[in-house]
Amino acid sequence: MAIIDLAVPFAGPFLGGLVAGFLAKGDAVQASKAGVLAGVLAAVVITVATYLELVNAQGGAFVAGWGTGLLLYLLIGLYFVAIAFLGALIASVIRK
Repeated sequence: MAIIDLAVPFAGPFLGGLVAGFLAKGDAVQASKAGVLAGVLAAVVITVATYLELVNAQGGAFVAGWGTGLLLYLLIGLYFVAIAFLGALIASVIRK
């Protein structure tokens, strides 16, 4: 999910949530938990990769400071979680 997200911002979390929701063989609650976990883990991977300068982020010049950078990564994390949650819910509905 994190690798796809570097190329296409909306596709990574959504596809990750779809896969997590499909692999969670329970109801919508289990699928949503899996989607949230996938979103959080992807946000952590992207944050660490950007801070270690393993990827060339387009907004990399603005995230150098802890204040602005931390706020930006919190917003990115919320975005990942919300889109992955939506993908997991859709996958749980399709699986039933």
